[in-house]
Amino acid sequence: MTQAGDDREPLQGAIANALDLIRRNGSVMDGSVTTTAPLGSLLDQCRALHRASTEDRADPIRLVHHFACSGGTIISKCLAAMPNAVLLSEIDPLSTIPMGYPNRFCPTDLIEQLHRTRHPCPDRLVIDMFLASLDVLYQNTIRSGGYLVLREHSHSRFCENLDWTDRPTVREMIADRFAVRSAITIRHPMASYTSLQANNWVRFTPSTLEEYARRYTAFLDRHAGCPTLRYEAFVADPEAAMKMLCGLLDLPYAPGSPTLAPTISMSGDSGRSGATIAPRPNREISEKLGEEMKASPTYRALCDRLDYDPDFR
Repeated sequence: MTQAGDDREPLQGAIANALDLIRRNGSVMDGSVTTTAPLGSLLDQCRALHRASTEDRADPIRLVHHFACSGGTIISKCLAAMPNAVLLSEIDPLSTIPMGYPNRFCPTDLIEQLHRTRHPCPDRLVIDMFLASLDVLYQNTIRSGGYLVLREHSHSRFCENLDWTDRPTVREMIADRFAVRSAITIRHPMASYTSLQANNWVRFTPSTLEEYARRYTAFLDRHAGCPTLRYEAFVADPEAAMKMLCGLLDLPYAPGSPTLAPTISMSGDSGRSGATIAPRPNREISEKLGEEMKASPTYRALCDRLDYDPDFR
C-alpha cells in the first residue's frame, strides 16, 4: 500500500502542476477554456487538444483536373485502383450538360430532381446541397480508413458556351470547408483537340483551335499553382508516373496498380480501349487545322507554357 501511494504522489503532483499551468495561462485552445469559465477535467482538456491536433492534420480531399480527351480517364482509373481510394468521376454540381433524356430515372440524384421542379434552383442552393452530401461522404470515408478523390469535370465549365468566370470551380467550392490536394494532368493540346474533334465534342464558339487554346489557358490560370503530370510521361512509364502523382496527392501508392486500371469501370471512358497502357499514334491533322496551328498565337503560347512543341507531328 505504501509503495502504491508513493507511486501516485508524483503523478498527482504532475497533474496539479498541469492544472495550475492551465489556470495561469488562461486557455488551452482558442475558445475551449477561459479564465472565467469553469475549468474542466484534465481529461477534457486532453480531448480538446487531441481534437485540435486532428483537425490540423485533416486528411485532404484529393482533386484531379484535366481537359477532355487528354488521358484523364485512364489516369483516374489508376488512382481508383490504389488501396482504399474512393474515386468519384466527372464531378461538377453546376454542370449544364444534359445527362440524358429529360425524364430519365434518377431516384438517388436530389439535385437533378430539383432542377426538374417548377421552383428556382440557384447555384448557391446547388452548391450547399453538394457540400452537405460531400461532407457526409468525406466523414464516412475517413472513418473507414479510405481516401476520397474527386475527378472534376472541367469540360463542363471551360468547353461549353458559358461564362467560366461567372461560377466557381469544384476546387473553389470545397476549399473553404475541406483540406484539398490538387493535381492537373495534361496532354499535348493538339492531341487533345484533334480527339475532341473526332468525338464531335467541339461545342464552343467559335469552334477554332485559337478558341480552344484560349479556354485551355483560362483553365490553367484558374488552377494556378497545381502540380502537373504529363500524359506522355504516364504512357511511357505508368508505374513511375502514378507513383509521382500519388505523392503529389498524398495518396498511398501500390506497385502494380496500373495493371488493374482496365478492370475498373468509369464514366468518361471515350478514348483508348484494350488492356495495355502505351503510347498511341497521333491523329492526322487536316490542312485547315494545320493552317490554324500556324496562325494561332494563343495555341503557340499555350504549347510554350506547357513545354510542348507547337509543330505537332
